[in-house]
Amino acid sequence: MPAAAGAETQAGGATAARHDDDSFGGNYYEDDGSSDYYDDGGSSEYDDYEDVSDPSSTGGQQPSGTTRAPAAPAQPVTPVIPITPTIPTGPPVAYVSGKVAQLQSNGKAAIPRGAPQSVRRMISAGNRLIGKPYKWGGGHAKLEDKGYDCSGSVSYALIGGSALVSPMVSGGLAKWGAAGPGRWVTVYANAGHVYMEVAGLRLDTSPIGDASQNKGPRWRPVIGKRSGFKVRHPVGL
Repeated sequence: MPAAAGAETQAGGATAARHDDDSFGGNYYEDDGSSDYYDDGGSSEYDDYEDVSDPSSTGGQQPSGTTRAPAAPAQPVTPVIPITPTIPTGPPVAYVSGKVAQLQSNGKAAIPRGAPQSVRRMISAGNRLIGKPYKWGGGHAKLEDKGYDCSGSVSYALIGGSALVSPMVSGGLAKWGAAGPGRWVTVYANAGHVYMEVAGLRLDTSPIGDASQNKGPRWRPVIGKRSGFKVRHPVGL
Protein backbone atom coordinates (compact mmCIF):
# COMPACT_ATOMS: atom_id res chain seq x y z
CA MET A 1 0.00 0.00 0.00
CA PRO A 2 5.00 6.30 -3.09
CA ALA A 3 6.72 4.59 0.03
CA ALA A 4 5.48 5.27 3.56
CA ALA A 5 6.77 8.37 5.35
CA GLY A 6 9.96 7.76 7.27
CA ALA A 7 12.31 4.83 7.09
CA GLU A 8 11.85 1.20 8.07
CA THR A 9 14.69 -1.21 8.75
CA GLN A 10 14.99 -4.73 10.11
CA ALA A 11 16.19 -5.39 13.65
CA GLY A 12 19.77 -4.26 14.15
CA GLY A 13 19.41 -1.28 11.81
CA ALA A 14 19.99 2.24 12.95
CA THR A 15 16.73 3.75 11.83
CA ALA A 16 13.36 3.35 13.55
CA ALA A 17 9.99 3.47 11.81
CA ARG A 18 8.56 7.01 11.75
CA HIS A 19 5.09 8.38 11.10
CA ASP A 20 3.94 12.00 11.05
CA ASP A 21 7.25 13.15 12.58
CA ASP A 22 6.80 10.93 15.64
CA SER A 23 9.40 8.25 16.37
CA PHE A 24 8.48 4.87 17.75
CA GLY A 25 10.59 2.48 19.76
CA GLY A 26 10.84 -1.26 19.25
CA ASN A 27 11.87 -3.35 16.31
CA TYR A 28 9.79 -3.35 13.18
CA TYR A 29 10.63 -6.99 12.47
CA GLU A 30 11.41 -9.97 14.65
CA ASP A 31 14.52 -9.80 16.82
CA ASP A 32 16.15 -12.70 15.03
CA GLY A 33 16.00 -10.82 11.75
CA SER A 34 13.90 -13.51 10.11
CA SER A 35 11.85 -12.64 7.08
CA ASP A 36 8.66 -14.48 8.01
CA TYR A 37 6.63 -11.30 7.71
CA TYR A 38 8.93 -9.33 5.45
CA ASP A 39 8.26 -8.84 1.78
CA ASP A 40 11.62 -9.82 0.31
CA GLY A 41 10.81 -7.73 -2.74
CA GLY A 42 11.44 -4.68 -0.57
CA SER A 43 8.02 -3.18 -1.19
CA SER A 44 6.18 -1.37 1.54
CA GLU A 45 2.66 -2.46 2.38
CA TYR A 46 1.72 1.19 2.33
CA ASP A 47 3.16 1.95 -1.12
CA ASP A 48 0.62 4.17 -2.89
CA TYR A 49 -0.99 5.07 0.44
CA GLU A 50 0.65 8.46 0.83
CA ASP A 51 2.09 9.09 4.29
CA VAL A 52 0.52 6.27 6.27
CA SER A 53 2.49 3.47 7.86
CA ASP A 54 1.35 0.88 10.35
CA PRO A 55 4.44 -0.36 12.20
CA SER A 56 3.99 -3.23 14.61
CA SER A 57 5.92 -1.93 17.61
CA THR A 58 6.08 -3.46 21.04
CA GLY A 59 3.47 -0.94 22.11
CA GLY A 60 0.83 -2.75 20.08
CA GLN A 61 0.57 -0.40 17.09
CA GLN A 62 -0.22 2.48 19.40
CA PRO A 63 1.37 5.94 19.25
CA SER A 64 4.04 5.30 21.86
CA GLY A 65 7.26 3.33 21.85
CA THR A 66 7.38 3.01 25.63
CA THR A 67 6.76 -0.32 27.28
CA ARG A 68 5.45 -1.02 30.74
CA ALA A 69 6.90 -3.50 33.17
CA PRO A 70 4.42 -6.33 33.69
CA ALA A 71 2.62 -6.26 36.99
CA ALA A 72 3.06 -9.15 39.35
CA PRO A 73 0.33 -11.67 38.59
CA ALA A 74 -2.35 -11.95 41.21
CA GLN A 75 -3.13 -15.37 42.59
CA PRO A 76 -6.52 -16.38 41.16
CA VAL A 77 -9.12 -17.45 43.64
CA THR A 78 -11.60 -18.70 41.07
CA PRO A 79 -11.08 -19.66 37.41
CA VAL A 80 -11.09 -16.69 35.06
CA ILE A 81 -13.56 -17.01 32.20
CA PRO A 82 -12.69 -14.72 29.26
CA ILE A 83 -15.60 -12.59 28.11
CA THR A 84 -15.74 -11.34 24.54
CA PRO A 85 -16.35 -7.57 24.44
CA THR A 86 -19.73 -6.63 23.08
CA ILE A 87 -19.84 -4.68 19.84
CA PRO A 88 -22.76 -2.22 20.06
CA THR A 89 -25.51 -2.81 17.58
CA GLY A 90 -26.25 -0.09 15.06
CA PRO A 91 -29.25 0.64 12.86
CA PRO A 92 -30.77 -2.17 10.81
CA VAL A 93 -28.61 -3.29 7.89
CA ALA A 94 -29.51 -4.72 4.52
CA TYR A 95 -29.49 -8.45 3.92
CA VAL A 96 -29.13 -10.37 0.68
CA SER A 97 -29.88 -13.96 -0.20
CA GLY A 98 -27.06 -16.39 -0.78
CA LYS A 99 -23.59 -16.59 0.72
CA VAL A 100 -21.82 -13.56 -0.74
CA ALA A 101 -21.87 -10.10 0.80
CA GLN A 102 -22.66 -7.19 -1.52
CA LEU A 103 -21.17 -3.71 -1.37
CA GLN A 104 -23.83 -1.00 -1.15
CA SER A 105 -23.70 2.57 -2.39
CA ASN A 106 -23.27 3.81 1.21
CA GLY A 107 -20.06 1.80 1.55
CA LYS A 108 -21.55 -0.79 3.86
CA ALA A 109 -21.93 -4.48 3.11
CA ALA A 110 -25.27 -6.18 2.68
CA ILE A 111 -25.10 -9.30 4.84
CA PRO A 112 -25.69 -12.69 3.18
CA ARG A 113 -28.42 -14.67 4.89
CA GLY A 114 -26.68 -17.91 3.96
CA ALA A 115 -23.57 -17.09 6.02
CA PRO A 116 -23.03 -18.45 9.55
CA GLN A 117 -24.20 -16.21 12.37
CA SER A 118 -20.64 -15.37 13.44
CA VAL A 119 -19.80 -14.23 9.91
CA ARG A 120 -22.94 -12.11 9.72
CA ARG A 121 -21.91 -10.49 13.00
CA MET A 122 -18.40 -9.82 11.68
CA ILE A 123 -19.83 -8.03 8.67
CA SER A 124 -22.20 -6.07 10.87
CA ALA A 125 -19.26 -5.01 13.06
CA GLY A 126 -17.24 -4.04 9.98
CA ASN A 127 -20.15 -1.90 8.81
CA ARG A 128 -19.82 0.17 11.98
CA LEU A 129 -16.32 1.24 10.90
CA ILE A 130 -17.33 2.60 7.52
CA GLY A 131 -16.78 6.36 7.43
CA LYS A 132 -14.27 6.28 10.30
CA PRO A 133 -10.87 7.85 9.50
CA TYR A 134 -7.53 6.07 9.59
CA LYS A 135 -5.97 6.50 13.04
CA TRP A 136 -2.68 4.87 13.89
CA GLY A 137 -3.23 2.84 17.05
CA GLY A 138 -7.00 3.26 16.71
CA GLY A 139 -9.04 0.41 18.14
CA HIS A 140 -6.29 -0.82 20.49
CA ALA A 141 -6.39 1.34 23.62
CA LYS A 142 -10.19 1.23 23.43
CA LEU A 143 -12.50 -0.85 21.30
CA GLU A 144 -14.85 1.99 20.40
CA ASP A 145 -12.58 4.66 18.94
CA LYS A 146 -12.76 7.73 16.71
CA GLY A 147 -10.62 6.04 14.05
CA TYR A 148 -8.90 2.73 13.38
CA ASP A 149 -5.68 1.38 11.94
CA CYS A 150 -5.43 -1.84 9.94
CA SER A 151 -5.16 -4.27 12.86
CA GLY A 152 -7.67 -2.30 14.90
CA SER A 153 -10.18 -2.67 12.05
CA VAL A 154 -9.62 -6.39 11.54
CA SER A 155 -9.65 -7.03 15.29
CA TYR A 156 -12.91 -5.10 15.66
CA ALA A 157 -14.64 -7.28 13.07
CA LEU A 158 -13.23 -10.51 14.53
CA ILE A 159 -14.34 -9.49 18.02
CA GLY A 160 -17.79 -8.73 16.65
CA GLY A 161 -17.97 -12.31 15.39
CA SER A 162 -16.65 -13.73 18.69
CA ALA A 163 -13.54 -15.01 16.92
CA LEU A 164 -11.23 -12.81 19.02
CA VAL A 165 -11.47 -11.53 22.59
CA SER A 166 -9.18 -8.48 22.40
CA PRO A 167 -7.40 -6.46 19.69
CA MET A 168 -4.17 -7.84 18.23
CA VAL A 169 -1.41 -6.21 16.18
CA SER A 170 -0.75 -7.33 12.61
CA GLY A 171 2.33 -9.39 13.52
CA GLY A 172 0.29 -11.29 16.09
CA LEU A 173 -2.51 -11.92 13.61
CA ALA A 174 0.08 -13.43 11.26
CA LYS A 175 0.40 -16.28 13.78
CA TRP A 176 -3.21 -16.36 14.99
CA GLY A 177 -5.91 -18.90 14.21
CA ALA A 178 -5.37 -21.71 11.72
CA ALA A 179 -3.05 -21.69 8.72
CA GLY A 180 -4.37 -21.18 5.22
CA PRO A 181 -7.50 -19.61 3.77
CA GLY A 182 -10.86 -20.10 5.43
CA ARG A 183 -14.16 -20.95 3.84
CA TRP A 184 -15.79 -17.72 5.01
CA VAL A 185 -13.07 -15.60 6.58
CA THR A 186 -9.40 -15.21 5.63
CA VAL A 187 -6.87 -12.93 7.34
CA TYR A 188 -3.74 -11.77 5.47
CA ALA A 189 -1.07 -10.40 7.81
CA ASN A 190 2.60 -9.56 8.23
CA ALA A 191 4.57 -7.37 10.65
CA GLY A 192 3.42 -4.16 9.01
CA HIS A 193 -0.13 -4.64 7.75
CA VAL A 194 -3.22 -6.84 7.92
CA TYR A 195 -6.47 -7.08 6.01
CA MET A 196 -9.25 -9.63 5.89
CA GLU A 197 -11.73 -11.03 3.39
CA VAL A 198 -15.19 -11.99 4.60
CA ALA A 199 -17.87 -13.62 2.43
CA GLY A 200 -16.52 -12.09 -0.78
CA LEU A 201 -15.56 -8.61 0.43
CA ARG A 202 -12.31 -7.24 1.85
CA LEU A 203 -12.06 -5.12 5.01
CA ASP A 204 -8.90 -3.05 4.66
CA THR A 205 -7.45 0.39 5.40
CA SER A 206 -5.38 0.22 2.21
CA PRO A 207 -7.08 1.31 -1.05
CA ILE A 208 -4.98 -1.05 -3.17
CA GLY A 209 -7.24 -2.65 -5.76
CA ASP A 210 -10.07 -0.25 -4.90
CA ALA A 211 -11.02 2.15 -7.70
CA SER A 212 -12.64 4.52 -5.22
CA GLN A 213 -9.30 5.10 -3.43
CA ASN A 214 -11.20 5.89 -0.22
CA LYS A 215 -9.02 5.92 2.87
CA GLY A 216 -9.62 4.45 6.29
CA PRO A 217 -11.34 1.14 7.05
CA ARG A 218 -13.58 0.25 4.13
CA TRP A 219 -15.16 -2.73 2.42
CA ARG A 220 -13.26 -3.22 -0.82
CA PRO A 221 -12.94 -5.76 -3.66
CA VAL A 222 -11.11 -8.95 -2.72
CA ILE A 223 -7.48 -9.24 -3.83
CA GLY A 224 -6.42 -12.50 -2.20
CA LYS A 225 -2.90 -13.08 -0.90
CA ARG A 226 -0.23 -10.46 -1.57
CA SER A 227 3.49 -11.18 -1.53
CA GLY A 228 4.96 -11.31 1.97
CA PHE A 229 1.70 -12.01 3.80
CA LYS A 230 0.80 -14.96 6.00
CA VAL A 231 -2.63 -16.49 5.44
CA ARG A 232 -4.73 -17.40 8.48
CA HIS A 233 -8.36 -18.02 9.31
CA PRO A 234 -10.59 -18.48 12.37
CA VAL A 235 -10.92 -22.14 13.24
CA GLY A 236 -14.16 -23.47 11.79
CA LEU A 237 -14.68 -20.57 9.40
